[in-house]
Amino acid sequence: MANQMLRAAVNVDVDGLYLYDRVHGLTGTSGNTSDFDPAAHDPRAWTLGVPRFLDLFARCGVKGTFFVVAQDLAHREVRAVLADVVAAGHEIGSHSLTHPYNLSRLPADAQLEELRVSRQTLQDATGQGIEGFRAPGYVLSPQLLETIAKVGHTWDSSRFPCPPYQAAKAAAIGLYRVTKHPSGSLPESPTVWFGKRTPYAEMLSGGKQLTELPIGVLPTVRWPIIGTSVIMAGELGRLAWQPLVDRSDWINFELHAIDLLDHVGDALPERLLVQPDQKVSLRRKWVLLLRMLERLAQTHTLRTLGEWAT
Repeated sequence: MANQMLRAAVNVDVDGLYLYDRVHGLTGTSGNTSDFDPAAHDPRAWTLGVPRFLDLFARCGVKGTFFVVAQDLAHREVRAVLADVVAAGHEIGSHSLTHPYNLSRLPADAQLEELRVSRQTLQDATGQGIEGFRAPGYVLSPQLLETIAKVGHTWDSSRFPCPPYQAAKAAAIGLYRVTKHPSGSLPESPTVWFGKRTPYAEMLSGGKQLTELPIGVLPTVRWPIIGTSVIMAGELGRLAWQPLVDRSDWINFELHAIDLLDHVGDALPERLLVQPDQKVSLRRKWVLLLRMLERLAQTHTLRTLGEWAT
């Protein structure tokens, strides 16, 4: 029986395949390239990955949060899948309009436009009040936090207080820069690496608050509990740190739509093999994520991020 004192949430960032080109320095680093057409982008993260997550969540009895890049809704097939997500009772959060990795560094008016249009687009498409936000690349700034609240969001889930992840990210950004393929991703300061790992209130100007729901890391060791880490650890790795997961008072299990794509079976572009988990078959990934979710449902009280925020 789930422990009422142990809280958990499950969520999926629906990042289109074009965003992996940006983060790995294979195309424009910040926003859309001049020839990018949101109505014609490769929709397989949506049309293959998301339905598989709907099946997985249904099997485990999980209600999750799907963070959506609003420009993707220009694609007809994406709109159809989003309707299925909503019909299944899942929560929708904003992942910005165009997913600019440098969103935290944009001028205030550009941030406002990204978030305002995204929230309105998603509300119109889903009929939900879009309360939650996740920043591209998880990177925030004081100004961006103010903007998140200004457009009407009441909670955020961007902080990732994980030294192993943040150190690897910083190293990768440096390597891409040296090899003349600059990544769109931005490094975080050490204050984020070692920040709070359980939900808290971000204090804003004028006495306002924004609830922050950090992405899951284990207590003390700060090991990431996300789709990539579960897939790459394999069953033995998962079993090794499962006792720590079982006792953790907050697990925000973050996944990506690409986590349930099969590189060979789905005929994905070879360039995506730069993602290490793409070398793992869909069958293997499915089993690993299924076991993780089934265990989490046994040990923790599962709610959507929005439910925990309130």
